Amino acid sequence: MKKTASKYPQVKRRSEKRNGVKKRRSQKPLKVAALETESLRSEQEDHEEPYRFLVQHAPYGIGILQKDLLMLANPMFARILGYRVPSDIEGKPILDFVEDSSRRSFQLLSHRRMRGEPIPSKFEIQMYRADDSLIDVESSLTLSLYHGNAAVSCSISDITERKELEKRLIDSERLFRNVVNSMVDALVITDLQGKVLDVNDGFEQLSGYSRREAFGMEIPYPWVSEEDLRSYISWLERLRENNYLRDFDVTWLRKDGRRISVSLSTTLLRNASGEPALMVNIARDISERQEAQHELALQFQRLQVLYELSRALTETWDLKEIAQKTYEQVKRVIPTDAFFINLYDEPKNSVRPIFVVDSHNAVEVVRDNYDTQFSLDEATACAKVIASRESILELRPADVASPRYMPFGDTKKPSVSLMFVPMFSKDRIIGILSVQSYVANAYSTDRLALLESISSVAAIAIEKVKLHQETIAKSQEIEARNKELDDFTYVVSHDLKEPLISVEGYAKILRQEYAIALDGTGMQFLRSILEACSHMKNLIEDLLQLSRVGRLAEVKRAVDLSWLISEVLEELRFIIQERKVNITVVEGLPSVVSVEAYLKIVFRNLISNAIKFCDKPTPVIEVGMQQGEQTVFFVKDNGIGIEQEYFDKIFMIFQRLHKREEYEGTGAGLTITKKIIEAHGGRIWVESTPGVGSTFFFTLPL
Repeated sequence: MKKTASKYPQVKRRSEKRNGVKKRRSQKPLKVAALETESLRSEQEDHEEPYRFLVQHAPYGIGILQKDLLMLANPMFARILGYRVPSDIEGKPILDFVEDSSRRSFQLLSHRRMRGEPIPSKFEIQMYRADDSLIDVESSLTLSLYHGNAAVSCSISDITERKELEKRLIDSERLFRNVVNSMVDALVITDLQGKVLDVNDGFEQLSGYSRREAFGMEIPYPWVSEEDLRSYISWLERLRENNYLRDFDVTWLRKDGRRISVSLSTTLLRNASGEPALMVNIARDISERQEAQHELALQFQRLQVLYELSRALTETWDLKEIAQKTYEQVKRVIPTDAFFINLYDEPKNSVRPIFVVDSHNAVEVVRDNYDTQFSLDEATACAKVIASRESILELRPADVASPRYMPFGDTKKPSVSLMFVPMFSKDRIIGILSVQSYVANAYSTDRLALLESISSVAAIAIEKVKLHQETIAKSQEIEARNKELDDFTYVVSHDLKEPLISVEGYAKILRQEYAIALDGTGMQFLRSILEACSHMKNLIEDLLQLSRVGRLAEVKRAVDLSWLISEVLEELRFIIQERKVNITVVEGLPSVVSVEAYLKIVFRNLISNAIKFCDKPTPVIEVGMQQGEQTVFFVKDNGIGIEQEYFDKIFMIFQRLHKREEYEGTGAGLTITKKIIEAHGGRIWVESTPGVGSTFFFTLPL
């Protein structure tokens, strides 16, 4: 406590002097007066004894004030101020214990109470404790008597803890309000009937209604749209069963009339006894989310359109069908009253419509029978698109556009929203796609971008069809030329055989009829002629065989390889026995789809070559297969082998690696074999080591 000299010196009680005078002036004898006074004091003490007991044991401090002096204090009064016993503070000015700024108001209230004037029944002040610390006290002043004189009874209660709790509560409420107001979402607190008790700043920003305007409002709220009101009431009725509800999408009306989409979550708060007390509603603005979801749905729909269009266009090779499917997909995502696709002919600077649609009174008129081309007029949109290589979005005023005429003579509404998009293929414009509408401002840059994507897909399909048609035409041309070549080879080979047979016949006649007339040299010449004729016949036969392979390779069936190879070995039985060939055929060879006669030629040529080109006393040949990702057949020998540089050359027609005197043959066997295998959809190759042997590998369809 701040120790200062008291401004209020103790004054002797005048009442005591007056009492003394009265006693001295008494007419009664001194002894009698003393006995009476003692008797009265005894009676008074007996009467105040219960009151004194209550004061001494009261749970709050009680002090008696006379002339601002603390004449009497109970133990609690001293304990509150931090003193051990009341005598430590009795007789001191009460203002010495009152905090400086409160002294004047306390003295004023005390004096008013002494004069009988009205004052607050309770008031709060701060007082000094013995250690000079300040405490908050709640005080009250009442009139009283002390030793028969007027006095003021001052009661005090230490409310420091309560004040601290109140301060914390205020801080907590302020923090709660700051947190609530800092929420992005709108907060609405209502009673169980829906009456608004409080809102936060987020509500004011979201709805446009101030806290003052919202306070006390009841259902129906002006911010809940009429169409959602019934659903909102049902939502609240379900709250009692669930205690909380989440994500109820509803439309709110702002004070300015603008509609916004919000997601509502409501929680039912209960009191300490578990009874429902309040409803807390949190509303979140989901307008941007819904716009994003709407845009995402549009993007998904657009991707779906592009996917379905791509899939549909891969299944057709018809230009008009491509245009029809493109139109059907465009209608799904873009308002379409008129539609056309024009193909562009750059050398002629003209366009040819392949598909046109006009709509009138919900009737579609499709025109897809155009066979004429139209020269481009520089003033037309198509010409501008081709010249600029960019799309055109045109939005015309409805009162300016002029009507067009339908094919059947009826007047058509004017197109006031138009889009023209170039169709590109490898940076080259191949056409123009246009979509038009009778509705003003029906199109935007987003829809133009979507139409450009659709146009790109359609352009790829159209170019694919054109390439397919060109490929078919080229294939047909090549096929015709190959047929002519095969026919020519067949005719030439057949025609060559006739004079060759005549030459061979006359040479044989000379050898039989005129052998005596010819000397040794003449007979040698005659043998050379016959050998040349025989070789020429073999060449012609090989050429005929080559030509037949190209013409009959399409006649195929399943052929059992084990059976086919046994047939080939039977045909070669005499040469196999003559050369003492050791040949092995792997068991379990599968069936292959092939032309039986040609497949015999393949194995006959490969086995014959393996026998012919063997310099070992005993040729060893193995016929088998290898299984992996693909089944591979092989014919392996222990012959003379082939240098690696000749691996490709041996499959060329009439290419021989040895002289005819060393190994007979025309050099066409492997060429015929290769052509047969390739005609079956397979391929053939060789692996070889000179002096060790060769292995011919080939594939065939199973």
